[in-house]
Amino acid sequence: MLDRLNSLWIGEQLGYIEKLTMVSALSVGHPFTLYSYNPQNLRGVPSGVEVRDANEVIPYPALAHYFDGGWAALGTDFFRYAMLAKGLGYWVDLDLYFIRPIDFQDEYVFGWEHETSINGAVLRLPANSDMVRELCAIPHVNWRPPFYGPRKTAIFYWRRVTEGDIRPENYRWGTFGPMFLTYLAQKYRAAQRAKERFIFYPVRHRDAKLLCAPPELVNAELTEETRTVHLWRSVLDREARASPPGGSYLEALCRRHDLTPKAQLATSARVANLQKRRLFDSLIKKGSRRHHERRALWLDGSLI
Repeated sequence: MLDRLNSLWIGEQLGYIEKLTMVSALSVGHPFTLYSYNPQNLRGVPSGVEVRDANEVIPYPALAHYFDGGWAALGTDFFRYAMLAKGLGYWVDLDLYFIRPIDFQDEYVFGWEHETSINGAVLRLPANSDMVRELCAIPHVNWRPPFYGPRKTAIFYWRRVTEGDIRPENYRWGTFGPMFLTYLAQKYRAAQRAKERFIFYPVRHRDAKLLCAPPELVNAELTEETRTVHLWRSVLDREARASPPGGSYLEALCRRHDLTPKAQLATSARVANLQKRRLFDSLIKKGSRRHHERRALWLDGSLI
C-alpha cells in the first residue's frame, strides 16, 4: 500500500485546485488525510478523503497569530513540521497534481525546485531526524537564520536595534520554508537525496503562466519519471484561482476528473481562448514557431 499523504486547509470551502490535489492523489492510489481546525464546517471534500481535526497535530492557539493575522503560509510551515515530528507520513501542499504515485523507499523525500532551492511542497523526513528537530525548534521571535552571511547578519542586528522584536512575518518570504529546508538538507548531507526538478516541479514558479496555456505546453515539460506538477496557486491570477481558463492545462485536469468549478468563464473569455488556439495553429502551419517559441510567447504575455 502506498504511503498516506497529509495536508491542511484553513477555511471552509475548498476550491477546484485543492480538489484536484486530492482526487488526483486518490486516483494514483494514495490514501489522503486533510486536516482542518474547523472540520465540521469544511465543504467540498472529495469522497475518499479522511478529514481530521488539526488540533490533534498542534493546538490552534499555537498558530493563531499566523492564521488570524493573514500569514497562513507561515502557519502552514510550522504545522507541517509538527506533523512530520509525529511520524504521520508525507506532507503535500494543496496545489499539486499527481501524475504518478510517490513510491520512493527513501525516508528523506523532497525535491529541487531549481538549482539552489529545495521545495517542501512534497516532504517526508524521519520523525527523529536532526532536520525535523531543528525545523520544530525555530524560535518565533528574534531568530537569526543560520544561513545568513555577514551582510545579512549585520542587517538583522541593525533591525533588532531600530525596529525591536522581529517575528516570522517580518522575514523574507521562504525563509522558514525552502531557505531553511535547503540549508538543513545541506548541513546534514541529505541534499544529494533530493529528487531532480522534473520529478515534482517540472513547471517552475516563474513559468506558472503555462498552467493557463494549452495542455501540450505543460505536457512537453513532463517526463516518464514525473510524479507531480506544482500548480502554484499563490501566483495564479484571481480568475484562474477561481476557475480554470478555457482550453488550459488546468481545465483539462478538471475535465479528466469530472470537476466542474462553480465559477465558469464568460463566453467572451472562451472566444478569446479560441482565438489564441487559432493563432497557435496558424503559427504551426506556417512553420514559424517551434515549441520553445510558443512557450515563450505565453510566458511573456504575448498571447494572453
